Amino acid sequence: MARMVALIYNWWTLFVRLAQPHKPFEAISSRPLLFPGVATQTHHAGQTRLTITSLHAKQSAIKAVLTNLTGFLSTLKVTAEHWTDAEHLQAILTLAFVTCMLSTAGPPALWISQPAPT
Repeated sequence: MARMVALIYNWWTLFVRLAQPHKPFEAISSRPLLFPGVATQTHHAGQTRLTITSLHAKQSAIKAVLTNLTGFLSTLKVTAEHWTDAEHLQAILTLAFVTCMLSTAGPPALWISQPAPT
């Protein structure tokens, strides 16, 4: 059970690091902020959409965090056919741990304007 808890904690930490890469978001403060919400999944015209309605008082801050994460995941979706799994994992980990990198490396460019690797 302890291993399962540690695994879930690590995945949650990675998720919130992707949502807020430049600000540490501890589990004790991020869970109450991001959990109270209602999600609705809809299917239309071959697309699936997830709509999250926040019930938290700081819903504007939550919206900004989730919009940032959505933008990053959209760039991964665009490159899905061009990149290998290792390249996707590298992009995810680079963004999640950008604050842990050397200050000379700078933040990642989010791979939006870069051409897909061949």
